[in-house]
Parts: sequence; C-alpha cells; structure tokens
Amino acid sequence: MERYHDREGSPLTPVSIPGEGEKLARLKAMKRLPLALLILMAIIFALTLHRPEAWAGWVNAFAEAGMIGALADWFAVVALFRHPLGLPIPHTAIIPRRKDEIGDSMATFVAEHFLHPDVVRTRLQQTNMAAGISNWLTSAGGRERVADLMTSLLKGTMSALHEERVRDFISRLSQRQLANINPAPFLGRTLDWLIRDGRHQQILTQALQYSIILLHENREIIRGNVQRESPWWLPGFVDDRIVKQMLDRIEGMLLEMSLDPQHPMREEFNVRLERWADELQNSAEMARWGDRLRATLLENEELQDYLYRLWTDLAAGIEKDLDNPESMIRGQVADWLEGWAVEVRRDDAMQAWVNEWLIESAVTLVERNRHGMASLISETVKSWNAEDTSYRVELAIGSDLQYIRINGTLVGGLVGLAIHAIK
Repeated sequence: MERYHDREGSPLTPVSIPGEGEKLARLKAMKRLPLALLILMAIIFALTLHRPEAWAGWVNAFAEAGMIGALADWFAVVALFRHPLGLPIPHTAIIPRRKDEIGDSMATFVAEHFLHPDVVRTRLQQTNMAAGISNWLTSAGGRERVADLMTSLLKGTMSALHEERVRDFISRLSQRQLANINPAPFLGRTLDWLIRDGRHQQILTQALQYSIILLHENREIIRGNVQRESPWWLPGFVDDRIVKQMLDRIEGMLLEMSLDPQHPMREEFNVRLERWADELQNSAEMARWGDRLRATLLENEELQDYLYRLWTDLAAGIEKDLDNPESMIRGQVADWLEGWAVEVRRDDAMQAWVNEWLIESAVTLVERNRHGMASLISETVKSWNAEDTSYRVELAIGSDLQYIRINGTLVGGLVGLAIHAIK
C-alpha cells in the first residue's frame, strides 16, 4: 500500500500500486547483485594488493577500477532518487527536486509525440476499425456485452424517473424552458419547416390515403347511422342510394387529391397553411394567444401530472420488459446491432465511410483536447509529494537501473586492465 500525499505533505487516501509487492521484491533483489559485485571487487583488490606475481597486478588493476566504476555508477543511480548517504550534495535527488519540471516535460512529450493529430491519424489508418467492430458485434460475446450495456443504461435511466428529485428537476427544467418559449412563433417556424420542400404535402397525401381507407372500411357503420336518423316515411332504398352516392363522391374527391399534386384544393391548403404560419410568427393576436396557451400549460398542474404519469407508465413498461429474460426490447436492440454489423461487414464502401468518420472524430477530439489530456500527467505529478514521486519512479525503473551499476563495475574493470597494460 503506497503512501499518498498532497503537495503540502498531508496524507491522502492510500491507493495500492498494481504489483507493488512484486516490484519492490525485484528491486531489492536487483540491488543486492551490484552490491555483491562491489564487495567481490573489494575482496579481490585486498587479496591481490602487494603480491609479487605478475598475474596479481592484472587482477588487482581490474578489481581496483571495478570498485571505482561500481561506486561512481552507484552514486549516479542513487543521485536520481535521493541524496547519496544523506549528504546534500549539489545536483543530487534530481527526481524529487525537479519533479514538477519532469511532469511538465512528460506532458509536453506526450502531447507532441503521442497525441499529435498526424500520429493519431496515421495509427488509426492502419486499422480497419469498422470491420473489427462489425466482427465483434456479430460474435456471441460482443452481441451479449453490447446488449447488456444498452439494457443497463435503459434500466438506469428508467429507474431514475421514479426518484422524486428527478421528477422535480424535470418539472423545473421544463417550466423554465417553456417560460422562455413563445408558442405562436415556434409553431409558425415549425409550419415553415414543413412547408419547405413540400413536406406538408407529403403529410397531406398520407392523411388523404388513410382517410380513404378509413371511409371505405366503415361504409356499413355510416349507412346504419344514416338510416337511424332518417325520417320514418323515407324509404330505405332511398337512404342507401343517397349514402352510396355521397360516399362514392367523397372517396373520389379524396382519391383525386391524393393522386394530383396540382389539385385546386391542395393549392388552397398551401395558401391557408402559409398564411397561418405567417400569422403565427407576425400577428399580435396570435402572439397573445401563444402567451395565454403558455400560461395555461405552466399553471395547469393536473396536465403536468397527467403527462408525467403517462411517461412513468411508459418507463415502467420498459423496465418490466427489460427485467424479462426474454425481453423484446433487448432482443430487438441486439438484432438491430447484429444486422447493422452484418451489412457493414459486407459493404466495403460503408466500411470506408465508417472508418473515415471514426478517424476524423478521433483526430478532432484528440486535437482539441490533447493538451488538456497531457496536462493530467503534469498536474498529477505536481500533486505528488516529492518522496512519493521518487518512490514511484524508482519502483518502476529502479530494477533496470541496477544494470548500470553492474555494467559500471565490469566496464570499469576492463578500463583498469587497459590502463595497466599501458603502464
């Protein structure tokens, strides 16, 4: 368990470092190896000192230079993390003394070399992400995991609606938003949007077609109602003939309107709708009507409660379905995702488009936020206590640094042999 502190040295909540015990044991073991080499060099140096044999001079020179190399590299490694032997020697304890500058340098390095847009784009272009996503979604594990995730999100959202605080928040938010909206111009702009590109005519066509079907399917009901309301003295066959002719003419007129885009009644519909849209946006009378409508909606608590109950009933129905192992919603979501994945996997052009969209989205996100993401490194390092910073770094790379001490011992010994040979 690591000792976390803030910049003033106050202890924070301890957080364990993954594999800390194993790393610490490895570091201690690695430190013992160069120390053992140093002791060995010292023993060899002592045993061969002043011996008359020719070979002893070579061995003594190797041991002497090996000790010097070991001590020098020990000093260099230790000076990174602390003052050697506790002595405040200048330019030692580099990491704890300059941790803020190191954090800033690391953040700049990551921002410029790892999070640079060109680097991210090049890396992402090497991967067919669309194919990878589609393959994963069509696998049993991927399909279930995505379905589980979306089900959990839906259930969480639905359950939140039962909270009184959420209801009050939604009510306050909707009232504030409604208070800032003038319904008349809003409806007028909506009608303008429908009129643009003939969307209103498409809706009218659908309404006409539905009216024809509805009228045709209910002929007998209309006929029966007419007969009940007719005078007793009027013969039934006359009623039937009148009703049949009337319904035939209505159906014919509706059919003509639905098939003829230039029908006069369609033109009249255009004129009336355009006039209404203009009045809603510019008429003072319509503006007052909109204000009255808004006030009515804001003050009508029964209406708000009714709408809220409708929504909660819908949410309860969705929750009930999601709790069912054979959930229809879950199955439909999973089927939709799998169908999309299958189509993407078959369509190279769609894969290219998805890849391009993902790459540009990721590059844009990184480009806008790379310095902020990199600053997380510098801010985190600055928040650490100097002693803890040194501990973290030494735990991460200290084992590898012990090879410097080992190499220093051996290289120093070889240099000692070279010097002895020159003498």
